[in-house]
Amino acid sequence: MTALAARLLRHRGGPAAATLLALIAGVLILVAMGTLVESGLRFRPQPRLWVTADLVVADRTVSHTIREFDGGTSTSTVALPEGGTVDAALVEEIRRLPGVAQVSGDDRVVLGAPAGVGHGWGTYGFAGRPIVAGVAPRVDDEVLVDSRLGVAPGDRIDLVAGGVSRPYRVSATADTGAAGVFFTDAQAARLSAHPGRVDAIGVRVAPGADRGAVGDAVRRIASAAGASTYAGADRGEAEQSANLAARSLLIEAGAAFGGYVILLIVFVVAGTIGLSVRHRRRDLALLRAVAATPGQIRRMLIAEAALLGLVAAVLGAPAGLLAAGWVHGELVGRGFVPADFPMTGGLVAVPAAAATAVLVAVLAALVAGRRVAGIKPVEALGEIAVEPRPSGRVRLIAGVLTLAAAVTPGAFTFGGTGPTAALAGAAGMLYLFVIAVALLAPRLNAHAARLLTPALSRSWRVSGHLAAANLRANAQGMATVLTALVLSVGFGGSVWFLQTNLERETVAQSAAGTLAERVVSAPGGLAPEAAREIRELAGVRAATGVRRTQVVVRSFDGIEPVAAQAVDPTGIASTMDLGVRDGDLADLADLGADTVALSAPQASASGWHVGEAPEPGSRPARTAPAPRRPPAAPSRPTAVGRCRFAAGATARRAATPRPAAGTR
Repeated sequence: MTALAARLLRHRGGPAAATLLALIAGVLILVAMGTLVESGLRFRPQPRLWVTADLVVADRTVSHTIREFDGGTSTSTVALPEGGTVDAALVEEIRRLPGVAQVSGDDRVVLGAPAGVGHGWGTYGFAGRPIVAGVAPRVDDEVLVDSRLGVAPGDRIDLVAGGVSRPYRVSATADTGAAGVFFTDAQAARLSAHPGRVDAIGVRVAPGADRGAVGDAVRRIASAAGASTYAGADRGEAEQSANLAARSLLIEAGAAFGGYVILLIVFVVAGTIGLSVRHRRRDLALLRAVAATPGQIRRMLIAEAALLGLVAAVLGAPAGLLAAGWVHGELVGRGFVPADFPMTGGLVAVPAAAATAVLVAVLAALVAGRRVAGIKPVEALGEIAVEPRPSGRVRLIAGVLTLAAAVTPGAFTFGGTGPTAALAGAAGMLYLFVIAVALLAPRLNAHAARLLTPALSRSWRVSGHLAAANLRANAQGMATVLTALVLSVGFGGSVWFLQTNLERETVAQSAAGTLAERVVSAPGGLAPEAAREIRELAGVRAATGVRRTQVVVRSFDGIEPVAAQAVDPTGIASTMDLGVRDGDLADLADLGADTVALSAPQASASGWHVGEAPEPGSRPARTAPAPRRPPAAPSRPTAVGRCRFAAGATARRAATPRPAAGTR
């Protein structure tokens, strides 16, 4: 049957080429996206700052436990938007433990480009990297810098921390593994954006000490403070590196596009193979009439589909690896992924993509040929002489019900239930509409043919009339074509135009919500007093300091990070138009630091109302103190009101102030 299948493919070049092209494109994209996902899943961050540390104490996630309808519980955990900090008092508490040889807290300082991130000198002892030239910084105006910054001991370098530029003398250079800077411990503590708290704590166990006992003691202290302890290969997870963000991006983006492509392959390949089998009904029926068994027919169709799938894998896999390299280069060039992020060679992605293509092709062939293979030989030729009977009422009723069900997630989406719920509703609506079209396709084809017959006849005369008549006669068989087209256009439009629409709407809302005539910003952020100094300039009516950050709030399925802004409410009505519909922005200053303004979608999603206070015990686990400046709604929300932190809301201070001042 394999030889017969190969010969039949040569005589059916058109359908075979269409199926092969669809499979090649699918394998290419699946290999490219699969390589991204595989690279993200297999990536294990290596410690750069805590290379010689045995244990690292840090707070990188926040969790919230909710009770389900069935009485059970589920816990939602998300990464803290700005990394999280731990109490600096833990450093001394851990130092007093028996068996601890060395401990240091990291006062992480965010610096303006190109310096990157600064640390205290105490943490350099855990980096395990020798000084290339010079000596350790001994006074507060001395620093050790990475060799890649192009400076030498004795040079002067200007560093921007907290929006303030200060000159420093380079006392030493070293290969730090990143474009980093090391201050004296005292200077790093002064420059820290979170006094009294540290980014992480490194611990080294004394030689000969019981590592298990020391680790258990450190974990008890860390757990009591709401932090986690990382050891061994997990130490890299405690560092706030760009590679960790890149890992999440590759997994999420690759999985999203890969899943979309799998659906396209299923429907498009099913459509092309289905049409190919329908065009060959007479040939297959003739084989049945001359005593070919159903098993032989099925094996022939499987052989044809498998051959196409294997050829597509051979041609598409190398192209997919090239495409993965191109995508990686684009992500690096646009700043989404660091250049040193390791990419895998597709050891899992290539076999998975090839197996998916072959499996989809084989299943599509089996489904398309099930009727021809199953009819009796004496009925075979008579069966294919006419169009198969129209679909029954069951399919019609199922299609109508599915179409009606698509309205529910649509209403859920447009009801303003939050970003995550809205995206989930939109995706559900799209899936249901595609399924409804697949079920109703025969009737849609028939009605479309009747409606288009006059126009086709006038435009293309005999050819148009024959095309419409053929569509009416083969409405059932063309259902797969319509389904594939709807899926391709629907998913393609939603995926490819989503980011464009979001970007356009974000720019439009930001412009509409900004009343200030000038915006002052800097790569390393502005000093906290910049807005006040600008406000005091002659001719300036108002200036508003803005610091962009994120907060963790309750969502429909747990918790999620959302964008927020910390603003100075003084004169905000003159610099920002937030479209207030309920409440008063003046209350941000009058009611204290635990007051926020919310956009209408966020308030609706979280069930918060103006004037509402927090529910007792409603905060998720590992919350941090609220910032001194209250986070306000993003630029140009549809509505803004005031309410105190409500159920599930968590606020954390930014690692360093990054305000921008809008002036008018």
